Order: sequence, then C-alpha cells, then structure tokens
Amino acid sequence: MDQDPLNVLAFFSEIPHEEGFSFRQHTTVGVGGCAPLACYPRGIDELVSLLNFLTERQIPYCVIGNGSNLLVSDAGFDGIVICTQRVCSMQASGNVLTADCGAGLCSVLAFAVQHGLGGAAFFQGIPATVGGAVYMNAGAQGCCMKDIIRAVTAWRNGDIVQIPAEECRFSYKHSLFMDDDSCILSAELQLKNEDVESILSDINRIKQRRSALPGGRSMGCVFQNADGISAGALIEQSGCKGMSCGGAAVSDAHANFLINRGDATARDFVRLIEVVRARVLSQTGVLLKEEIRYIGVF
Repeated sequence: MDQDPLNVLAFFSEIPHEEGFSFRQHTTVGVGGCAPLACYPRGIDELVSLLNFLTERQIPYCVIGNGSNLLVSDAGFDGIVICTQRVCSMQASGNVLTADCGAGLCSVLAFAVQHGLGGAAFFQGIPATVGGAVYMNAGAQGCCMKDIIRAVTAWRNGDIVQIPAEECRFSYKHSLFMDDDSCILSAELQLKNEDVESILSDINRIKQRRSALPGGRSMGCVFQNADGISAGALIEQSGCKGMSCGGAAVSDAHANFLINRGDATARDFVRLIEVVRARVLSQTGVLLKEEIRYIGVF
C-alpha cells in the first residue's frame, strides 16, 4: 500500500491540492492536526476518478465538505483528504433542483430563490454542503433533508448508483450513507413553485430565529436530541452551561454548542463531551449521543 501523497499527484498532476493540510484551518471548530495532502476535485468526474484511484490502491482517505460537524484528532489524519467544495454545480428542471455534493446549502437556497422554488428555507444559516447534509439527514426548524430529497446519486465500490429517497434509510440524524463506504455525488431536491416574496419571508423568519445561536468557532450542535427532548435543555438542566475543559467550553447562549475559546485542542473537546455526557446521565438518566463525526485516532 503506497500512501505517499506524491504518488497521487503523479497521476493527478493538475488537480488543485494542498500539502500539509491543516484541519485547524479548515474546520468550523478550528482544532485538529494535519493530513499529508488534500485534493480539491473540480467536478463529479474528477471526484469519481480520485475515489477509484485511492480505493484501487488502498490509500486511506476521508471526504469533507464545509468542515462543520467534524472533530479531527490532534494527531491529524494519515491519508488523503478529499475536499468537495469545488464540486458545486446546480441546475433546476421544473420544481426539481439538482445540486452536487460540494454545493453549500446557502448557495443552493439562493439558487432556489432565483428559480422561484420553495421548501428549502430551513437551509438558511446551516453551514453545510449538500453532501454533508444528506449524509446526516441535517435539518432545522422542524424540517430535514428527508422531507425534500427525491433521489441521491452516489459512488459505491467503483460504480455510480442512483438511490431513491425511500431507499436512503433516512431517520433522525442518520442515513444509509453513514453505514457504508459510498460517497454522495449529488442530490435531487423535490421543491415547490412559490412566490419569491413568500419564500423570502420564510427565509427571513428563520434568519431571525437563528440569530440567537452562539457565535464563535464550534461544531454546531454536538449531541442529538433524546426521544424528542432537546439535548440543549438537558445539558442546561444538568448545570453544564459555562463548564470547560482546557480551551473548550459549553456555550452560555446554547448549551448544545461547545465553543473553541481560541486555544482548544481536540482532546479538550473529547474530555468536555465526556464530562457533559456523564453529568447529564447522572442528573437526568439520559445518555446523550453525539451527532458529530470523528476523523483520525482518538
């Protein structure tokens, strides 16, 4: 198995890339070590070629979009990082909007507005790409990806497959893509024709609601709600607001947000997650489960 990043570049000499890729600089929480190489495919064809190459040669890789909902080890990742941000084409046909995996949700929402398509207002303010949002069935304001997905196109074991929504096994913060080694390439969103003013009104209402969320560097919500009970409420009820481990702290504004105070390490966040989980279990009897994704060895 040849993990030398230069071997990858010998076959993909023109692909945009970054050696010594820093997760601290490329994740919303701002922690984590480095990877030897990150590649930025410029479209689905280049992404598929890269996936095929790495898989055939058994070179470890991870795929990231906007770097949100990620906690990367302080030791980094000993493989290739595939950044999908340039795989971001979009098109609309009738009331179906097709977006590539690296398209940011806010860009998709703006595109939908331009085409008079409603139903995606809950994208407002979610710092995710389409691929990441489909992967974890992201949602907000009582809506989630499951509600608008018509089909997902994915790379799986060298093949490109189209998976109807009903076969994606969507559930709360979950999809089948979390259970296999496939890579989401694009998604078809079933939206609805609406008056632009009505769409903008929905977006502005959500923007106002989200304005109360904490600022600063974070992973967004860390824990899943438990049987419909707000994880943030359970954490606050358990007296965890303001708790800290090293440079990581529970936000005073929203207890399900853990904030990087500027000098945090991934280890600080792991310790704080365990402290909060133990406190909530002791105080409420509820065992919280993370919704974030871990990369690297912890």
